[in-house]
Order: sequence, then structure tokens, then C-alpha cells
Amino acid sequence: MNMIKSFTRRSLVWTFFVMILLAFLFDAAGYYGHRFFLSLMPVSLIQEVAVHSDAFKTGMEKLLPIATALKTFYIPVVTGLFIFLGLFLWLVLRGIFIRLMKKAGIGDDQENKKIKKDNLKQGRAIKPEIDKQAVIESNKRFYLHLLAVLQREGRLVDFFNEDLSQYEDAQIGAAVRSIQENCKNSLKKYLKPKAVIDQNEGDSISIPPGFDPNAIKLTGNVTGEPPFQGVLRHRGWRASRFDLPTLSTVQDLSIIAPAEVEIL
Repeated sequence: MNMIKSFTRRSLVWTFFVMILLAFLFDAAGYYGHRFFLSLMPVSLIQEVAVHSDAFKTGMEKLLPIATALKTFYIPVVTGLFIFLGLFLWLVLRGIFIRLMKKAGIGDDQENKKIKKDNLKQGRAIKPEIDKQAVIESNKRFYLHLLAVLQREGRLVDFFNEDLSQYEDAQIGAAVRSIQENCKNSLKKYLKPKAVIDQNEGDSISIPPGFDPNAIKLTGNVTGEPPFQGVLRHRGWRASRFDLPTLSTVQDLSIIAPAEVEIL
């Protein structure tokens, strides 16, 4: 059920109930206060005093219309006032609740549907909702994708999982030459790696201020501010091309390479 509608209905019922209860208490207090005053000073006594005092009679003639109006309109006026205050309080509470819901990121489902319908009518595009789980699974597949390409082109995973202890060094060398050549060609074809620093490893090198820490990793005694003087230990690699084949549409995203069965 919509949270805003639920809160609106519940808060309206409870606010109306509390205000009616308060109005009843005030009406009862006024009614019994009036009766208590009359019990202390009956109307007959007031009339008798008014006969013997012109000033008192004049004052009573002025107060009598006010007393009559209070007696007639006290209960409906007090009740109406509390109902008005209750409605005002309910509107304030509802507005505060809606603002808190929006700050918390919880929207009104019906309001969202209405906005979507209005956007469709006006021809505005609606951003599709992102399936977080699908994004996570897709990212997992990307991590395995290059490995799947190298397995297909150069049987790299087969080589990593082979038990080399049963082969002679010459046999391993011959196998590695073929795997290395195939994987190298695949990398050139799809990524075309280039050195981050195009110098020979072991050469002296100066690292200027403002260098990219993602492209150049400093090791050893790194103190002070650049420029730094050091020795190139690894040239690094960056992809000058990114043209991997289309991802396979297998349902099991953990598959690197399918098993192959020859039917006889």
C-alpha cells in the first residue's frame, strides 16, 4: 500500500479524533461552568437586585445579550474552531511527512506513475531503471572475456592448468613458443598494447611534476616533491586499441570456454 496515502488516512483519523475530544472537553467545561455560576447566583436573585439598583440594571442589560450569545453559540463555535485547527495541523503533518519521505529517497508510487504517464504524453524519454544485479553479472563476464579470447586464440587456460612436471624442458619450451605467439597476436589484434614509457628497462629516467600516478608507479625511496630521478624497472603497458569481440550470450557467465565433444 502507498505509504503516503496510508499516513494521510491514519493521520486524518487520529487528528480528527483528538480535536473532537478536546472540543468535547472544552464544551463540557463551558456548559458545567455556566451551570455552576447560575447555582451560585440564580437568575431570580439577579433580577431582584436589578430592581433596587439602576446601575446594576443597566449593566445587566448590556451583559444579557452577550450571555445569551455565548449560551447559544459557545458549543458550535468551539467545536468548529477545534475542527479547523485539526485540519490545519493535519495538513502541516502531511507536508512534513512527504518532505521527509522525499529526502529519504522514498517516492510516491502513484505519483511516479503519473509522472511517467505525463512524460510519455509529452514525448519525453524516461530513463530505464538499472538492474544492479544484471550490471554486477555483466561486469563479471567482462572480467573473464579477455581470458576467454586468449583461451580461444592461444589455449592459454589449457597451458596454465597443465601439469608440466611430466614434460622435459625442451617440450615445454616448444609448447610455450606456440602459446606465446598466438596470445601475442591476439593482444595485438584486439588491444594493441604500447609501452607507457618507451625506453629500455634499466635506463635512468626523470619523472616530472604533474605525472599521472595511474600510469607511473614510484617505488623505492620516494621522498620530497618531483622531479624524481630513478631507474626504469618496467615500461608499463597501455591499450592503444580496444576492439574485443562481442560478448558471448551464454547464460552461465562463469564459462570461459565450452567443452568440445566430437560425435563419432
